[in-house]
Amino acid sequence: MQEPVVKAILFDLDGTLVDTIEDIRRSLAHALAGEDLSPPSATLTQHVVGRGLSNALKGVLAWYDHRVDEQRFDQLYQDMLHYYREHFAVYSHPYEGVVELLGHLHRQGFLIGIFSNKEDGLTKRIVSTLFPDFPFSWVRGMQDGFPRKPDRSGIDYFCRKVGLHPHEVLYVGDSEVDWQTARNADCPHVLVSWGFRPKEELLALQDAVVVDTIHELEDAIYGIQREGSEKQS
Repeated sequence: MQEPVVKAILFDLDGTLVDTIEDIRRSLAHALAGEDLSPPSATLTQHVVGRGLSNALKGVLAWYDHRVDEQRFDQLYQDMLHYYREHFAVYSHPYEGVVELLGHLHRQGFLIGIFSNKEDGLTKRIVSTLFPDFPFSWVRGMQDGFPRKPDRSGIDYFCRKVGLHPHEVLYVGDSEVDWQTARNADCPHVLVSWGFRPKEELLALQDAVVVDTIHELEDAIYGIQREGSEKQS
């Protein structure tokens, strides 16, 4: 009997496992209030997230065509972070079916991890609050000196930690950043359409595997297993 092709699954956090958009939107609004700017919409917030909170704030300021110098931006960013750290899971919640899926995959023997562009401390607090009993193999957000996605460094680090090769790791996300991360690491991927990017944008990505439901995601995971096993045989 051959070994499974995919032995571990790394998930993006925001827009993939957890709907965090309202807490992020309110944190952005808190920072923007310091510049007398109106709160961003949920749609705008979804558009700017994916490359870390600092870039999200830059994206919103650019959308408003509102310029600030570097020192002022740093102040606004710290205001945003302070608010978010105090309100990181007021409205955030796992998407329907996610908890059950994670449990099923874990029982099937997959190693399960999370790799996010959100600040590492916030990532870990959100995960421990919303998934208090799940035995993740690895949870990592952004740390100083650690490249952001779509750089492949995070996946390579995870592979070294658990003793796997990138082709044995499936990366699941909801954005072009996650798609590019998987391509850079030369690992299989699945993108979910319930997250923060319109489905048509995901489908426009070359060879993107896109699913619409939790059941389709689970089917896609086992489909990748079968396809890889057939290639080995």
